[in-house]
Parts: sequence; C-alpha cells; structure tokens
Amino acid sequence: AKHEDHDVIHSHDWMTYEAGMEAKKHSGKPLVVHVHATEFDRTGGHNVNEYVYGIEKKGMETADRIVTVSNYTKQMVVSKYGIDPGKIEVVHNAVEFTDYKGGNTIENSDKIVLFLGRITIQKGPDWFLYAARKVLDKNPDVKFIFAGEGDMEAMIINKAAELGMADKVLFSGFLKGTDIDKAYQMADLYVMPSVSEPFGITPLEAMQNGTPVLMSKQSGVSEVVQHCLKCDFWDVDEMANMMASVLQYS
Repeated sequence: AKHEDHDVIHSHDWMTYEAGMEAKKHSGKPLVVHVHATEFDRTGGHNVNEYVYGIEKKGMETADRIVTVSNYTKQMVVSKYGIDPGKIEVVHNAVEFTDYKGGNTIENSDKIVLFLGRITIQKGPDWFLYAARKVLDKNPDVKFIFAGEGDMEAMIINKAAELGMADKVLFSGFLKGTDIDKAYQMADLYVMPSVSEPFGITPLEAMQNGTPVLMSKQSGVSEVVQHCLKCDFWDVDEMANMMASVLQYS
C-alpha cells in the first residue's frame, strides 16, 4: 500500500479486514469491505467467536463503503454490528447460465432429494434429516443424498441410523467439477435448508441443471428467485410437505 499505486482497497470477509485497515492507514485510499458471511451466519447465532466478531465490527466501522451479498445480510450488518445502512450497498451473487443439456439421471425407481453443501450448523443438515424422516413415513421410495463434508457429518450419520433410515440416506462426500452438475441432474429436488445463508448460490446451480428447488426463507437468494418453493428452515412439517408434493406431483 505504501509503494504500489492504487485507487481503492477491497477486502473480502474478516480474514482480510485487518490487512485492509492497515493498507488504508498507510495510503489513505478508500476501503471497501465485502461481506459474504458474518460470524452470526457461520455459527447459526450460537457461540459467536468474539475475536472474529471484533475484527468484523472494526473493519465495517473503518470501511468507507460496505458491499453485502443480499438485503438479508445488510440487515444483519445493521442490527448486529450497528452500522449505518447508508454506507451499505447490496450486490447479489449470480451464476453464468449456459444452455441446459440434461441427461445424467440414474436408472432407479426411487426419487432422489439432494442436500449439497457443508454439513455444518449454518447449512441446516439436521433440519433436512428430520423433514426426510417425515417424507419417508408417507413415501418409502425416496433416497436422500448428502453431498459434502463438515463437522456435523458423523452426527448426521448416527442420527439417520437412530431414526431408522440409514438405508435411505446416502453420503457422497465432497464433490467438485462435473460431479456437482451430475448430482443436481440426478436429483428430483434440491433442498437448501440453511439456518442463515447470506446469499446461497447452490439454488442457482440447481436451476442451471433443470432441478426443482426448495430453499430456506432465511437466505439472500430467496430475495431474487421468485419461482421456487420456500419455507422456514425450522418448519420441518412444511419442508416435508413441500418435498413430498414435488416428488408426487412433478
């Protein structure tokens, strides 16, 4: 910052805020901080890391402008960090839509419901599992796939066994590249049951692949996608009802 000519400093999330603030101190150039997620999103509002929260708050206060990925996140920044809404701009995320090719379904009479993402408290895998149990009570010919890894994976595996549905819940591990598209394409429904999702790009990826979407209302992407199913992450009855409805009435 002292020696390189520049016009603006752009920091993404708390990991780089301190560097951004230091650069601003030396060059005096405007600092823009970009908020993709807050500590409240990552922890589901439980056991917030005060060290991380402190860096986030100081970075936001020092910034000349703040960019958030949704109005949902903007309100979080205002309410949890005490930031003036006047210096926050909302820029929604997006994906590049290409021509949908289709194909890649698996030969199976079972319907498939997909969870794709980190298996952590923020992403709501436990709520998804509880809803899945209710769906299986009405329709046993459904498979639920968890695509991803995370600190709750062992708990979800054990809970699936405890709920008597171990043979109906499959774990693919972490997917990347074309395997992600194949996972969407083989699914009859993609569910994003996030507890707190600043944006949530996976529903757009599902739509790219022609897959119906059920998303949590507690998300930024729900602001921009109008033609899909939405429910509160905690309402497992409604989530199960919507899952069952899509599987029965395509």
